[in-house]
Amino acid sequence: MIQAKVDSRFLGTIQNTFYGLPPLPQPVKIFFSLILLGVVCLIARYYIRKYGLIMLAKAYLQVKFYELADKLKKKTEQQEEEQSEDKNEPSRQWRGTTDRDILDRLVMTGAKTDILGERSGQRTLAAIATVSGTEGIDVVVSFKDMVTPELLTPGEKVKCIFDEMALGSKKVNAFVGNIKSCTEDRGAVITRTSSFGFIRRRVFARRKVSDQRFIKIKIWRVEHDDYDVDDILDNAEADILIDNRKDLPPRSNKPHVVDISKGGLALIGSVREGINSISRNDRVIICMLIYMPARRTFQPHLIYAEVRAARTAGLGLTRMSFQFLRSLKIPPRKRSTLFKGQAVMAMNLANPE
Repeated sequence: MIQAKVDSRFLGTIQNTFYGLPPLPQPVKIFFSLILLGVVCLIARYYIRKYGLIMLAKAYLQVKFYELADKLKKKTEQQEEEQSEDKNEPSRQWRGTTDRDILDRLVMTGAKTDILGERSGQRTLAAIATVSGTEGIDVVVSFKDMVTPELLTPGEKVKCIFDEMALGSKKVNAFVGNIKSCTEDRGAVITRTSSFGFIRRRVFARRKVSDQRFIKIKIWRVEHDDYDVDDILDNAEADILIDNRKDLPPRSNKPHVVDISKGGLALIGSVREGINSISRNDRVIICMLIYMPARRTFQPHLIYAEVRAARTAGLGLTRMSFQFLRSLKIPPRKRSTLFKGQAVMAMNLANPE
């Protein structure tokens, strides 16, 4: 009982003391509020720099932007396809009523046709040809450019894509067939196994590389399929190297990656001095590092690929396109040492100055 009285008197004294304090003037309240706000800002700035929140937010917004851009692009392409019949191009205005009408039109105009075969689970350009005649259900073509001759052997299934036309109320731009015969000088005879339909020319959507620091490339040319990955990674100098430590403008005259998709990539670069230039159908091994903002590290990829095109881009540079054929296993001991300063590059991207 005595202790309770002492506590109540003591607490009452403290309460009366606070009640007796004069109220703070308005300028003093504002001053303390500004100090509190400054402290909060300093704490927030410390954690933002420590954990790279700005970089994470930027990367997240970039991903969302590309997804939105892809959706808008697909929607635009769909709208263009729906309105294609109203365009003023003669090939789009022309309309046939039977398959024979389409065949006659292809022969009469010498229509350019892309012949594509199947390889490694994806479409591959076999040749660029023109339609020169028909023999019943067979279509005769003359080659303008043979790209992948091994896909043109008799019995191979191919897809032939030409400029869009109208067949009745639907759009057509392709047919499927089998190679009946093929010679480089006389062309090929393709037996149609389907009616005319519509096939999208591009299987995978290409994405531009917005920041050149986010992707690193090494390329080695291989002569045969019995290559040794460990020996190449340990001892061979890359024939092509793209390792930009600073971001580059879109139309840079320095080596850079142009675009990339699930099926391949395009780049502008130069071949190491002392070796022959890279040309179409060369087989290569591509080592890629792609920065993953969520993990704040580079993800390595090792891919067996083929050169699909190579042409000069001026200033000693070459524009090259590669088709991915299959993924290769990366030796665990090499995952973090494929590029010099790999960990430092990731740290700099995660914590920009």
